Amino acid sequence: MKFSCIMTTYNDGPIMRQSILSVLNQTFEDFQFLIVDDGSAADNKAILAEFDDPRLTVLPQANDGLSSARNRALHHARGDYVCFLDADDIRAPWAFAEVADVIDRDAPEVVMVGGVLSQQRSGLKEFLDEPQMQGYLEEIALGEVEDDLLTRKAWATAMEPQSANKYIARDLIERHALRFPNDHFFEDILFHGLSIAQAQSVTLLPGHNYTYFQRALRAQLTGSNTQTRFDILGTARVTLQLFEMHPDFANARQRGALVIGVLRLLRWCEDCIANYHRHAFRMALRDCLRAVDPLFFVLPKDTPDPRNEKPGLLAYAQEVMK
Repeated sequence: MKFSCIMTTYNDGPIMRQSILSVLNQTFEDFQFLIVDDGSAADNKAILAEFDDPRLTVLPQANDGLSSARNRALHHARGDYVCFLDADDIRAPWAFAEVADVIDRDAPEVVMVGGVLSQQRSGLKEFLDEPQMQGYLEEIALGEVEDDLLTRKAWATAMEPQSANKYIARDLIERHALRFPNDHFFEDILFHGLSIAQAQSVTLLPGHNYTYFQRALRAQLTGSNTQTRFDILGTARVTLQLFEMHPDFANARQRGALVIGVLRLLRWCEDCIANYHRHAFRMALRDCLRAVDPLFFVLPKDTPDPRNEKPGLLAYAQEVMK
């Protein structure tokens, strides 16, 4: 089969129905749909039981967190390519079909796709990746650089470290034992950076492949001001240190794109953490940044940075490491 689509759920409730239907109603039908029920309550299990489709498999487990649930699904994936979808987001009906066309034409190991952002107080917008996607297309159209693997990896790395914007060859995942870091939040930055680094071919596909919802009254653990935000320190450090050992570390633009993404998350977590945790967070952050290769903080002028975040983030890193 062509795709394995992975979804995890923990008490997502009725909103999950539209997410499931968006996958089951794809115009391209050669796929496997794996939903890991991460220890949900009975009413959530009842919603899952409503769906009777041979392509859909529900994998129950005791509550063990998002990374554990995704890793379990990866063990059961049988499609040539793997993609992910959160239980409150949706895939466009044409999503699998357009990616299947790209795979049949180019056989890339990673396909990066564009999406749509839906916020509670406004209409649909381009997802946060749109400046990166347009920056890549404009750079190629102007002939400023070659449209080669190094260029594509740099722009792909600059895209949001989230789950829905990529399709990854299962052979790549198995060959490099790619997994999400168990017991840590902010897991996507590690999986995102390493998947692109390990890929031998990457395609960036403009368009609207999914809709990401920012919903009112739906709390996110990573959006709290609790000690959960300390998880970014371990995830960031491991991400950068593993990348240091990879040959792609020599690709300065890709290296810069990765550290911009990491620093953005670190600064956001420090800004939002409760005041009484601020000093401890800053001390641990200082140790984290001092432990990685200083070349991470030497970014070339052409580092993919369509939001112009590089100057502020570099100043932030320098301030932390004083």
